[in-house]
Amino acid sequence: MKIKTIWKWTKISWGLLYIGFVVVFVIFLGFFMAGMLKDQKALIDTAAMSTITLLLALVSLPNLLVQLLSLLEINQKKTFTATKKCPNCRHTIDLKITED
Repeated sequence: MKIKTIWKWTKISWGLLYIGFVVVFVIFLGFFMAGMLKDQKALIDTAAMSTITLLLALVSLPNLLVQLLSLLEINQKKTFTATKKCPNCRHTIDLKITED
């Protein structure tokens, strides 16, 4: 087998595993919250509500990290490069354009 084929199937497998984990986690939280809404004692109990809040905060941490890292790249100017042949002499010219 080729390394590219193994790498491709590894990425597909991990992607499907990740999607499956997210679906199972959302279903679990849905059942947990539905059970809490039916039981009046669970609504008064702060430990169960704190557990749900901490689980949702834990799930949102990777997205928060991505947002913070994307803020670091706001001030960087983008540079675009275009390659064109000169109409007169047929030499290749590289045009570099920087964003203002």
